[in-house]
Amino acid sequence: MRIAFSGWLVILLIAGSVANAAAGEKEIRKRMQSLFPDEELSSVQPSAVPGLHEVMIGASLLYMSDDGRYVLRGDMIDLKKRINLSDQKREQARKKVFAALDQSELIEFGPSKKKARHTLYVYTDIDCGYCRKLHREVPELNKAGIAVRYLAFPRKGLKSDSFDKAAAVWCAHDRQKAMTAAKAGETVEATKCSNPVADHYALGQTMGVTGTPAVYTQGGRQLGGYVPAAELIKDLN
Repeated sequence: MRIAFSGWLVILLIAGSVANAAAGEKEIRKRMQSLFPDEELSSVQPSAVPGLHEVMIGASLLYMSDDGRYVLRGDMIDLKKRINLSDQKREQARKKVFAALDQSELIEFGPSKKKARHTLYVYTDIDCGYCRKLHREVPELNKAGIAVRYLAFPRKGLKSDSFDKAAAVWCAHDRQKAMTAAKAGETVEATKCSNPVADHYALGQTMGVTGTPAVYTQGGRQLGGYVPAAELIKDLN
């Protein structure tokens, strides 16, 4: 059974409170995998702060005390260097996740006559107003050499009309045409197929996506929600 990320912290604190013996990396791995056998434990390694280990679960970052008793969730800032160490780790993890995705399960809008200079990964909801606004500006992004790769993130969940609309788009023969039509408010005929909508939604949750659009660079940097095309182009170039 998959445990939602929002419930991880409570479970981990309860489990950790009974741990008395010191736990190194091997023990931390063993404990995490026993708690979450279905989750990908990407890495466990000492953090910049003595006494804490970095624990990556997919693209999510936690900190666990070396004795396995405490779990922290938040950002670690190096004030001397003025660097958000946690953001760096998350970016690295997202980059690996995006690179490992089956690109055939994404809906891509790219430059028509030249290779993309930049690629954006965007979690999108069919009915989201700002998602629709961003989609209307995709041709401007493409003209500037920026490709947009869509992942589905039905904000209302897996048992909703948002999910059904996303599934209809991903099951369409021409996904690009269906996406544009759906975002224009048109109805896309629903057909059944094996689609990645649920997997995209679960992946977005592990990345901390709570709203759409959620925009990331190919390198894993989070750009936020809706950003006007002109600003995105300026930022990326």
